[in-house]
Amino acid sequence: MNISLKSTAPLRRAFTLVELITAMAITSILVVLIMQLTNQGISLWKAIQEDTSTAAGARLALQSIGRDLESIQLRSTTDNTQWLYAEVDSAIRGVPRGLSIPKSARCIFYACVPDRNPGVSSSSSLRNSYRNLLSSSPDTQGDVSAVSYRLKFRDHILNLPSRKGDTQSFPLFSLYRNIVSPRDTFDQILGTDNLESTYNQFVSAEDKSFLCENIVELNVILNVEYADENSTGDSEQPQYRHESVPILSSSAGKGKRKFYLYGMRAETDGFRMQNARVISAEISITVLTEAGVALIEQVRLGQRRPPKLEDFFSRYTRSYSQSVPMPLPL
Repeated sequence: MNISLKSTAPLRRAFTLVELITAMAITSILVVLIMQLTNQGISLWKAIQEDTSTAAGARLALQSIGRDLESIQLRSTTDNTQWLYAEVDSAIRGVPRGLSIPKSARCIFYACVPDRNPGVSSSSSLRNSYRNLLSSSPDTQGDVSAVSYRLKFRDHILNLPSRKGDTQSFPLFSLYRNIVSPRDTFDQILGTDNLESTYNQFVSAEDKSFLCENIVELNVILNVEYADENSTGDSEQPQYRHESVPILSSSAGKGKRKFYLYGMRAETDGFRMQNARVISAEISITVLTEAGVALIEQVRLGQRRPPKLEDFFSRYTRSYSQSVPMPLPL
């Protein structure tokens, strides 16, 4: 008796070579797409992080200048009391492509500074006894402080001196903000007709008041309105003209060397403006990003060649600006 056994299990068919190649190709495409999306996400995250970090310092400087100018103290006096002084130092040459960069610029004025410490003073006895001072003590009272902004040329990335024929220095600046206590302002500065010389006793504190670094360009421009003495209009009201005066500028050849603001008078390089008042201030700042700092560090170590300045600054800088209305003189 012959018995034949047949399997009832279904036949299983293996993948063909074409199917395996197709599956591998699709998988490879998906892996590449996922990697590209991941890299784009990481690049976007780095760019956002870099912009956030760069913006922090630049906006701090921008807000600080704007806040101080908004609270500037001006008086409509007719005497020679100076209420604002600004000066750009003599220029140096030898930075890339023949640019002429100022060594520094300084602006001094009075303001109600919200972040001041009324007990901080140049007086050692006042500093030593500050913990024991009461808020009602006359040594800690006062609202008006002398404020100084100083813009210094400093190639602190490559740490190279700027000299004639130098083609590797980068024209970068650092900004410093110094606040003189209300007590010292009232006793030693306020009411002077030479704000620069009177403030010089506090210059040594400027280097300790660092505010922002890696500045490619900074401009603070005052819009001044003044009476036109040559106007011949029939109206009894004087005709007014406007002048834009840079008081802090990193660009050589722009603006005036000195600017003085008295009660109702302004002077700049010998040009006198009567019945003058400041209408507003335009502030702009351009700073170098962290990626730019890292690239220049590689240049300093000899790992990369110095890039072209135009391409470098257009890619690795960020710019911010602000317009500030100015209060009327009291």
